[in-house]
Amino acid sequence: MHPFPIDLYAYHNRLRTTHPAEKILFAGLTILICLVASSPVVALLALAFVTTAVVGVAGIPLRAFWYFIRLPAGFIVLGVLTLAIMSVDPADAATLVALPVGPWHLGATWSGLERAAQVASVSFACVASMLSLALTTPMVDLTDQLRKWRVPQPFIELMVLMYRFIFVFIETAQAMYIAQNARLGYSNWRRSLRSAGMLAANLYLRSQARAAALFTALTARGYTGELRVLTAQPTWSPRNLLVIAGTESVLLLAAIATWWWRTL
Repeated sequence: MHPFPIDLYAYHNRLRTTHPAEKILFAGLTILICLVASSPVVALLALAFVTTAVVGVAGIPLRAFWYFIRLPAGFIVLGVLTLAIMSVDPADAATLVALPVGPWHLGATWSGLERAAQVASVSFACVASMLSLALTTPMVDLTDQLRKWRVPQPFIELMVLMYRFIFVFIETAQAMYIAQNARLGYSNWRRSLRSAGMLAANLYLRSQARAAALFTALTARGYTGELRVLTAQPTWSPRNLLVIAGTESVLLLAAIATWWWRTL
């Protein structure tokens, strides 16, 4: 597998030459509508639109999209468990399930399950929208847009350096893992635990040394606090703007419809 698969897809997809502001507009409006609506119906509809854009339009495989989204999805599931499972009163009619755990009763209620489904669906849709931007837009295009929007330069440079140092961290971890695996460090359970402990103990120190060497190399080449790269000058597409407007209008109408349904 490519060591930096997100960058691989960001540079090799059918939306690569699309104006980055259009993709930012699509992701930002989708996230905003999902957060304001707070409706599972709107969130699932947004997720369908985002998946269609990433898989159908950008040409990124569905398996790859799920590969990147499964980790935050796991955190979302663990987070909403605290909303779905709580301390309940067994005598309450709203209690669906109640299990005795010491002096308490843990269970679930309809209101808790509805709240958990709401939070999970909205969070999942927002994460998918942000991931669609990351998988279709390289970092250099995003920072170029931030410069045009007059975002403070130290903030942009901090983003670029952190982004690069994350890759240094991942690359160091992969190199250490390959070296350990080549020496049969993961041949059984006991050796795997020992190798994982050694990797965790030395990873930060080696990553810090590589990051310091990278910063020294930048300084030796005249780095003064700003990294400039050549970027293409994309143009706005009226067709893409119409598609974005239509998609967000559907989400907005769905949000209004769900709000009206709640008030009945």
